[in-house]
Amino acid sequence: MTEPTKPAEPPAAEPATWGAPAPAGEPNKTWSGRKTAIAAGVAVVIAVGGGAAIWAGTAANGAIQGGMMGGPGGGRVLMGPGGGMPRDALHGDFVVSDGKGGYSTERMQTGEITEISATSVSLTSKDGYKQVYTIDASTKKTGDPKTGETVTVHAKVTGDTATATSIGKPAQNQRGGPDGQRRY
Repeated sequence: MTEPTKPAEPPAAEPATWGAPAPAGEPNKTWSGRKTAIAAGVAVVIAVGGGAAIWAGTAANGAIQGGMMGGPGGGRVLMGPGGGMPRDALHGDFVVSDGKGGYSTERMQTGEITEISATSVSLTSKDGYKQVYTIDASTKKTGDPKTGETVTVHAKVTGDTATATSIGKPAQNQRGGPDGQRRY
């Protein structure tokens, strides 16, 4: 006895591409209203959670106001074009790009003016650090600094000479300042 012949199997269908209509004879696979609502809810939870995480990371020390993390009375970092520095920094030297492929050293100090003349200003910080800065025609001053006043000085350092580029009130004269303008 001979075996009955089997009918030929149809050729294997190619897998459907994403977004293509369903082949004839197959039901359309659509999301129910419930599945759509669940997906939308998950998306909202992810968006809110991400926003909350960003807020928590940036607002841990207060809101960003006037170029300062934390605004008045909060936060500890002043932000500027080159990054940030602690708001309560007393003094420090920083190496920055000169914009021509080289580097220069800049100094920042917050302290009390112990002496001031047309050509120099001497500051003493709370920790006892003392520095004399040369003042020239390009030095920008906020107001009329006087002996006994607490100010922040930014200076360019060349060798042993620190030439003041700006003299102003603390936290208003930091790199970037509250109006976002570079002060030197």
